[in-house]
Amino acid sequence: MIHKDIEAKAHFVHTLEWIMAVMHRYSFPIQFDLVHIAHGNGNEIGETYGAQEAFRQLAAVTDSLRNAFRKTDLVARDGSDLWVIVPYTPATEKIYDKVSGILQDAVHEGLHIVEREVSIFSLPMHLTELGKDSSKLTALEFLSHLKENRQRYASHRFCQPSSMATDPA
Repeated sequence: MIHKDIEAKAHFVHTLEWIMAVMHRYSFPIQFDLVHIAHGNGNEIGETYGAQEAFRQLAAVTDSLRNAFRKTDLVARDGSDLWVIVPYTPATEKIYDKVSGILQDAVHEGLHIVEREVSIFSLPMHLTELGKDSSKLTALEFLSHLKENRQRYASHRFCQPSSMATDPA
């Protein structure tokens, strides 16, 4: 499972680097969405489950998302963050509805104990908005910048509260 996650992340980063190069090179590059799913704060899952079980839970959620999205959509995990590259979707398919439906219908429910914040970025965005020389950003720096500035750049954002927040016990 660890090897598969490492390969998936490497493939994801390589693909995102290529997409970023295309966005810089052409005035009308390919259209895609980038989805970020944050599970609680960085330590909340580990503190709740313990490191080994938290890893198992996150790996199961990653597999569940890979199975729920199309084969052309790439899912990668970076710590407790999940990222999904979703190439152009037809107007009849709303990415917001698709992502929220997938998370609602997820078979694996273990991580409902922590809040999940979902941000959807419609790209290409004007990379000059990043306030940096975006042509020099690596894919990981780009993801980090989007995560830190999701309120500014996300086309959609929503939170799924933890099950603990709704449980009266």
